[in-house]
Amino acid sequence: MRDNPRINLSAEAIETATGIFIDVPRLTLLATHKDGVDGLGTLYAGATALYVLEGVADGSSLSTVLGNPRLSHLVNAPISPAAAGVADSSGRLLAQLRVDFATPAEARTLVEAVARETLRQDGADYSDSILSHGVMTPVEAVITEVHYADSSKPTVMASLYDGISRSVSACRVRAHDPAVPATQMTRLVAALFGDNFAASRAARRRRYTRDAEQYNAALERDGLSMATLRQLQARRVPIRLVVGAVIPDDAAPDTLAAAIATAQSARHISVNPWGDAAQDAMTARRMVGHLLSRRLVSQEFATLIADEPFTAEQINAFAQELNLDFDHLCGAEGRATPLWRALLIVHVLTRPHIFVEAKRFIRSDRGFGQVRDERYAGFLGVLIDMPWRAAKPGSTDVARRAWRNGGVLSSKVFQDWKPVLGSPDHLRRRADDEDSDATTTLAILAGTALMADAVLTRDTGSKVDDGRVPYRATPPVLLSSWVTTPHGRRQAQAVVETFDPVKAGGTGEGRSVQAHYTYLLVDTDGQPVPDGATFKTLLEGDLFEQADPERTADEQRKRRAARAAAAGRTQSREERNEQRRNDLLHTLEQTAGVVKHLITEATDFPHPLNEHPMGNRAEWRKIQQAVRTVEDLLIDARPPAEPEPGQSEDADRKEA
Repeated sequence: MRDNPRINLSAEAIETATGIFIDVPRLTLLATHKDGVDGLGTLYAGATALYVLEGVADGSSLSTVLGNPRLSHLVNAPISPAAAGVADSSGRLLAQLRVDFATPAEARTLVEAVARETLRQDGADYSDSILSHGVMTPVEAVITEVHYADSSKPTVMASLYDGISRSVSACRVRAHDPAVPATQMTRLVAALFGDNFAASRAARRRRYTRDAEQYNAALERDGLSMATLRQLQARRVPIRLVVGAVIPDDAAPDTLAAAIATAQSARHISVNPWGDAAQDAMTARRMVGHLLSRRLVSQEFATLIADEPFTAEQINAFAQELNLDFDHLCGAEGRATPLWRALLIVHVLTRPHIFVEAKRFIRSDRGFGQVRDERYAGFLGVLIDMPWRAAKPGSTDVARRAWRNGGVLSSKVFQDWKPVLGSPDHLRRRADDEDSDATTTLAILAGTALMADAVLTRDTGSKVDDGRVPYRATPPVLLSSWVTTPHGRRQAQAVVETFDPVKAGGTGEGRSVQAHYTYLLVDTDGQPVPDGATFKTLLEGDLFEQADPERTADEQRKRRAARAAAAGRTQSREERNEQRRNDLLHTLEQTAGVVKHLITEATDFPHPLNEHPMGNRAEWRKIQQAVRTVEDLLIDARPPAEPEPGQSEDADRKEA
């Protein structure tokens, strides 16, 4: 192993690696590098190649000091310190990790707690299967140095990052005693892991040699007993041990730790496999850590990402960094309010120099050939929904799919803009005054809220087919056109004012049927639209109509004609007249909205507007005459009066 150029471990790490293997003759063949060829396998973790030595290990030589990240949300164990890379005297990164604890007792507590709590999880105990078939799927491990703040001698172990449940279950098979209760057996297994962690490398090897001689002699003397079977099936554990890695000279110190986490998150062996969103979340968090190590983002931004409270000093530093006033962006605990947190995350991670490096890291971490803007938005979405994902379980998955379809990342978001802070009404007024920064800010806030509550969803053809929306548009394309209309800005203001991060919201239909609140549909004046005794609820199709009324009317007209054609007939004169009435009413409503907007604009004449919104008096008379002409034509087209109830002739009496 020392002579193999693809193995980059320290001398002590090589001693530890060779000490865990049972099949040493086979190991020698695999580790020998001759004429550019050896028996090392290759695992790809993103763009990082890991060289692994695959063989059979002594199960009692493996440790859980890195924790159990796959079951971290279930296992009630102390959180393992973050792993770091290890460099040799020349500064070259090695294929091994380092973790730091205060004392050996603290490290042992973690090792025992991970083993104990893993066995307590439903579906994580494979003892029966291992007794029958042995450990069939190789576990995966990396050499880890454990250092202590109290100057105790470091411990070097083969630490599992995948297969912890199999390894712990194998230990339970070996230690089984029918007279011991299950709860006590769990504690015994945990204690064995702690003892093995505390023992020296030589002591572990002597114990294996002694046990092997004992059970081999028992097998020859007594035949295959149950005690011997347990050792034969559970002591030999197939393993893939990381012994080398291709790490660039200018790589960040945590490159190997990130690669190991990527490899672990990509495994789908456990009863709790990683989903796409979970992998995105891990990559996104590592991306922020990478940007922090490159000093492209500040520690205050990392605090924002973690959704932790700010100190007064951090608020001042972050405010100076972004040149913003943060006073009203934080709650009583000093934590950023959810929607404004989302805005700041989008703003920082779309700055050109950060955006380019972030996408480069994602390509490397996940092994993607390219990362399009809409896919990049998906990594932002899993960071943004942290404050409300627990309160909105029914809509979070839908929202994440919308983020992976572009989210709020329109073309304007990637340009040079600055967040505008203030109330939703203040933002809407500035957007009405053609302030592009306020318009972008309003679009991000409202779009984030609408996706969080599954009102705005990803672009699919089925939404058009079943009539939920009039035409196809991705979320960023829709939002960019939606906030350019006065009606859309009024609705965006109402959405931001209604959003509640601690309750499930939505339309009250489909996935969000259990919504605790809904968004009201508003008119061009921002007033709720009546619907009998109540008010209309905002649906996704309303957003499309507010964004482009003309296209919506045109698409609806085409759909009615297509339905008639599909039915094998042309539209009747009555149907065409009904369509014309609807189009006329829609046009008049749009005209009234334009006039109301011009009236609002007239309040700024003669200053700062130099020209009246309606132009001169002659232009105003021309428009007025056109309106009167339409009114006269409507009188000419007036249908006959319908008979009042009770005034129609009595048919029976007429016949009599």
